[in-house]
Order: sequence, then C-alpha cells, then structure tokens
Amino acid sequence: MTGKLIVNEEVFADIALAALRKVDDVIRQERKGTLAGLSRLLTGKFASKISVQKSDGDEVDSSLGTVSFDLRLVVTYGVVIPEVAAKVREAVIKDVTTLTGYKVDRVDIVVEKLVQPEEIANEQE
Repeated sequence: MTGKLIVNEEVFADIALAALRKVDDVIRQERKGTLAGLSRLLTGKFASKISVQKSDGDEVDSSLGTVSFDLRLVVTYGVVIPEVAAKVREAVIKDVTTLTGYKVDRVDIVVEKLVQPEEIANEQE
C-alpha cells in the first residue's frame, strides 16, 4: 500500500514542548491547573518559545523528512546552562525521532532569560 504521511509543524512543537517538560530547570508556560514545582510552572512572561522548520521527504527514497527546531528558553538562575541545553536537545531529538520517524537536522537553543527562584515564587502567588 502506498500513500504519503505528513506531520504538521504544530505536532512537532507539541512534541518538543512535551520533551521540555522532562527537563528540570527549563521554564515554560503550562496550562492552568498543573503545579509541578518551582522550575516548571510560569505565566506567559517567563515562557519558553518553540519554532519549527520542516521539510517533507520524497517518495523516491521513502524518507519521511527532516525537521529543525529553534528553542528560546528561559531557565532558572544557577543552573549549568550547557548541561540543561544538552538535556533539552537530547530529549527533543529522541522524542521527535521515536514518535514521528522524521530526522532531526538541528536543535538550536537560545537562552533568552535567567529567572531568579524568588521571581517564580512571586508569579505563582
């Protein structure tokens, strides 16, 4: 049986967001109702951002395609930034490859802001 599989960019962004949830010390915007600890719940002011660029494969080599990510992260002050970035990159690549079959070309990470733990506490009140 033949046919084409295309995965929408929004699906990749959702997978990347789920991967971010697995990495401590990355601050991201969660849906209301979930309080998962100091470094995990923030309002939009502190939210990390995800951009996706994808190219679909062709029918000749039967590859699904490739995808690249631009992650703009907000992290907790005091973390070792290269270690957090490596964990994020590894989690995104593993989850995207496993769930979609697409090859991850790159995961670019920009740390846009460091947030003091007391700023997080103030936002949660």
